[in-house]
Amino acid sequence: MACVLACALPAGLALAQDDTQVPRTPILVVDFEELFRESEFGQSIQTELDEARRELAEEIAAIDAELAEEERDLTAKRAGLSPDEFRALADAFDDKVQQLRSEQDDRARALTRQQSDEQLRFRQAALPIVGQLMLDSGALIVVEKRSLVVFNDGIDVTGIAAQRLDTSMAEPTPDVPETAPDTGVQAAPDDVTQD
Repeated sequence: MACVLACALPAGLALAQDDTQVPRTPILVVDFEELFRESEFGQSIQTELDEARRELAEEIAAIDAELAEEERDLTAKRAGLSPDEFRALADAFDDKVQQLRSEQDDRARALTRQQSDEQLRFRQAALPIVGQLMLDSGALIVVEKRSLVVFNDGIDVTGIAAQRLDTSMAEPTPDVPETAPDTGVQAAPDDVTQD
């Protein structure tokens, strides 16, 4: 239904009289994935996550190299050890491998949780901006772009939202609120996915 209404809008949309040229239309479209990619705020989050992934990958590579060296040393010592001595060293090595692997898995899960938390923080910051755009345009609904098949580009306010989001984040304000101000705007649940 949203697509039908969006497609029915005329090409020449009336614009609100401000410097961001918000279209006057009952429906707005926002691409949250693009908003994440294009906004400076989203880019800073992605840079932080990429750096955390890089550090984890380097740490895993270093640990793998260390374990491979220890395994070669253990193999070289085998001929000069009794079976019991070798078994004790091999068991200790296996325990070390399992412990390090478990720690790496914990780090990877923590990074996944960090990504989810950051995406939620981004969404909490972006939703009030999108809600205000809806009010400024006189729109009744904001539709996620990926749910549409065809629409008029004139109702896509992703770029405007990115500009406003970056402006709001650059201002000295308290922490991002967990919920948008009470403006009568209700947000549908959604996720910002970013691989």
